[in-house]
Amino acid sequence: MPFVDTNLNANPIQRRAKIVATLGPASNTEPVFRDLVRAGIDVVRLNFSHGTHEEKLALIQMIRKVSREEHKPLCILGDLQGPKIRTSKLKDHQSVLLKAGQRLTITPREVPGTASLVGTTFKTLAENVEQGSRILLSDGLIELRVHEVIGADVVCEIINGGMLGENKGINLPGIPVRVPSLTEKDSQDLEFALKNGVDAIAVSFVRTAEDVRLVRNRVSAYGGETWIIAKLEKPQAIEHLDSILQAADGIMVARGDLGVEVPPEKVPAIQKHIIRRASEYFKPVITATQMLESMIENPRPTRAEVSDVANAIYDGTDAVMLSGESAVGKYPVETVAMMGRIISEAERHIKEDHLNAPRVSMTRLSIAETICEATAHAADDLDLRGIALFTESGATARQLSKYHPTAPIFALSPIDLTINRLNLLWGTTPVRCPKVNSTEALVDVAESLLEQHGYVRNREVIAIVAGTRTKSGSTNFLRLHVLGEHNQEGVRFFAPHEDEVTPAPDAAHAPPAAKAKRAAKTVKGVAKHR
Repeated sequence: MPFVDTNLNANPIQRRAKIVATLGPASNTEPVFRDLVRAGIDVVRLNFSHGTHEEKLALIQMIRKVSREEHKPLCILGDLQGPKIRTSKLKDHQSVLLKAGQRLTITPREVPGTASLVGTTFKTLAENVEQGSRILLSDGLIELRVHEVIGADVVCEIINGGMLGENKGINLPGIPVRVPSLTEKDSQDLEFALKNGVDAIAVSFVRTAEDVRLVRNRVSAYGGETWIIAKLEKPQAIEHLDSILQAADGIMVARGDLGVEVPPEKVPAIQKHIIRRASEYFKPVITATQMLESMIENPRPTRAEVSDVANAIYDGTDAVMLSGESAVGKYPVETVAMMGRIISEAERHIKEDHLNAPRVSMTRLSIAETICEATAHAADDLDLRGIALFTESGATARQLSKYHPTAPIFALSPIDLTINRLNLLWGTTPVRCPKVNSTEALVDVAESLLEQHGYVRNREVIAIVAGTRTKSGSTNFLRLHVLGEHNQEGVRFFAPHEDEVTPAPDAAHAPPAAKAKRAAKTVKGVAKHR
């Protein structure tokens, strides 16, 4: 049975965590982008804060073209600007020097900015601040203190000065800013993204689950469907983390604005907390911002940056992201290659020293969750060579990925959109395959995939995970299969066809991964009969 558009080498998925790279002037030409793909990117971020729809469409077409030619599925992540507060244009487009002790007026009026007067995109800034309020510019590098509010203008004293460029971010730490979570620009960008095949949407400045639901409702109104990644950049988002995790399909730890809004020394602990909780909800996590920042200018990272990337891997992140490093940096390809090497070395150390985080303990599981946990334990107990998982929506692959099984996951799907999205998941190689309708066909497809590429040999054991029904979300089948032994060896575990095991009353609001621990016993009991 043939497979389409898949390029697996003899030793696939040496690196399990995924790399997200942002396209920009340094990487938006086809030759450079092709080198980025060959260097190892898995997800392509399109930042809707910059550029026109015409430019974005050209990038999408280029991404799909290179993806086909390189036989490498790529997930396109559209990052909405959100209610980002920025400064406006400066006189002659030249940066200005703000000196400590001097005054700076911020106005909603359209003015050519100077060292004493600068415009802002936030028309109601004066309504959100008062005398004594802190205002941070340019990712917190410049600090202002509100001296007085005069009409719509805000007069500030410069506490910490520095060079201010155009369109720089304005942060109001500790102030619950009254702005819509989805701007008019966001709505237009969202509609464009859905119409042009963007695989997932990142929503900026999420504060509550309602912000995520608003975007999901808008997606439905446009007649679309997408994975929604909630970017956590505000203290309010950390306070509402559990409800956001329930509403979103994934999370981004956006440490840039988060590190401005909260004391920077608190960010590492917040990062670890978010990654841990996301794992309990089976949601993928992208760790972002300034990971290899010095490589914007230099061909090698600092030792601190290397440690930062590695520690995100130790924390259990699903993906790490490059922003300016790949968008405007001098060494975009080298940066991707360096990040890949750091990830691989950290993962090798985790495997050799058995540093994997302990698997979550549960009391009640859905059928699909039970299958996933059983599969992860089987990978450990039987030293599986691979896991072939058949999926239509990608939901089961997402659940299995969060268990970080020791065997690589080959997620097979006939649906292009699912194939692209799966590239965001830890340890998962998405593979396009024909639709199959019988158990034996599942086995044939799995064997064909893994044997054709030389990854398994006769008598080695793989796991095959699928649903015996045709509808999405029906995963209820696990087979521990010995290659080349049709109908002779191998163990099947069928679950009943109920979609969900009813949770205990006291667990009704707990995350899925706070619920049950029984699948290991199932696998070990089954394995004894091999």
